[in-house]
Amino acid sequence: MDVQRRAWWMVSWSTIAITASVASLVLSPFSVLLGPISQEFGWSRSQTSGLVSIFALTAAVVTPVVGRLLDKHGTRKILVPGVILTLIGLASLSILPPQLWLWMTVMGLLGVVSVTVNGMPVVRLAARWVDRRRGLAIGIVGTGLALGQAISPVIVGGLMTHYGWRTSFIGLAVFGLIVALLPALFVLRDPRPEESVKLGETTHHTEEELPGLTVKEAFKTRQYWILLISTLVIACAMPGVLVHLVSILTDQGISMERAVAALSLAGLATMAGRLIGGFLLDVIHAPYVAMVVFLFPVVGFLMLGSGMGILPLIGAMCVGFAMGGEADLVSYMTSRYLGMKSFGSLYGILFALLALGYAIGPAVYAASYDSTGSYHTAYWIFGIALIVVMLALPFMGKYRFRPAVAVPGAHEPDPEDAPTTQNTGA
Repeated sequence: MDVQRRAWWMVSWSTIAITASVASLVLSPFSVLLGPISQEFGWSRSQTSGLVSIFALTAAVVTPVVGRLLDKHGTRKILVPGVILTLIGLASLSILPPQLWLWMTVMGLLGVVSVTVNGMPVVRLAARWVDRRRGLAIGIVGTGLALGQAISPVIVGGLMTHYGWRTSFIGLAVFGLIVALLPALFVLRDPRPEESVKLGETTHHTEEELPGLTVKEAFKTRQYWILLISTLVIACAMPGVLVHLVSILTDQGISMERAVAALSLAGLATMAGRLIGGFLLDVIHAPYVAMVVFLFPVVGFLMLGSGMGILPLIGAMCVGFAMGGEADLVSYMTSRYLGMKSFGSLYGILFALLALGYAIGPAVYAASYDSTGSYHTAYWIFGIALIVVMLALPFMGKYRFRPAVAVPGAHEPDPEDAPTTQNTGA
């Protein structure tokens, strides 16, 4: 197969594999299962959603380590064992007794092993295979993650209705086995040296020789600090809505069936956000795209809190659309402002903040509900924070590593204003 076609072949299979990410295996399902688990075990929403926070917190701690391992060992050696352990941990949830400490322990361990299926490895893989149209490639891969978020509530809802909520975890494990483990075992891999040459590499042949900044150098740039802060804010603001979405809607008198459908629609909106955002990143300066993306959840919060007609459903889709754009933006801007030399490590730190957001966000929304009986306080906190970071994005400035420069083997650019060069890479 021609190497250019193989590059997009890898993007296609990455899109399939990422449908079984932690978002579709754990986070979206818990939005559906939050109420039934709380009711059966007699736990408060803070206690039940706290399981997601523990899961995300342990994932946040481990994510930078996995990023460094990806830089050192490549995709397959990290992805395969992680998927296997994740599926085992997920299936074990179906047999746990109603002991909170035991659920907290298993969810914490699941957070550690599932870091390898949080999307980071396959997004990194797409970035290694495609350079000039990297925004589109990342956007396409991201549609798989969003599709998984749309599919998993349907799987969970159907299994829960007919067989009980415990069976849902078995169904999710089987889903992950088919769409994530098999491609990881037999298809997904990094480009070989001779393929890298055909993709545009001229002199660099190892992961350590890729052009870009080191971790130490990146921390001295304003761009990375803006990325760090904005990533944490948006990571806290939107996942909290995702985890509590079904409860948010049913509290307003919307039926469980419509609430689950709304969660699936939010997943489809996420898919649209990833594809549209990925396309726009190749034609519009990324910080400007990010400003629009950050505005969507603010509008979504207003609609979710209104309780008027179909506005909460539209608000859920606004939040979903923004969730589609944010992960693409983080990965794309990391590659363009910081390069590929330490991409796994730097993106791993940012991904750790995304995971930390899943620990903080749901807890804040739960605390808002438990203390005031509504989620409005959380809407105000995160809405204001999103507007503040949105105003900081124009200060990112020009890309350091432009298309055909961040590709492996291209010449190192001037840190302040890298010239654009021609390249025959994908």
